[in-house]
Amino acid sequence: MNNNPVRTALFALTMLYGLLIALLAMLDFSALGLVAAIGGVLLGLGWAFAGRFTRGRA
Repeated sequence: MNNNPVRTALFALTMLYGLLIALLAMLDFSALGLVAAIGGVLLGLGWAFAGRFTRGRA
């Protein structure tokens, strides 16, 4: 992993998101699928744009 602050922040957000999904699953949260889908799409877009804009600079 490089020293790009955007990618570092995205990595931290991804880890926190995974912990949140695990916590919600343990608590038997009724809208877990919706939260997982929305968060997954947003994080995926974040990683896609981070890779797209830093492709030649890594």
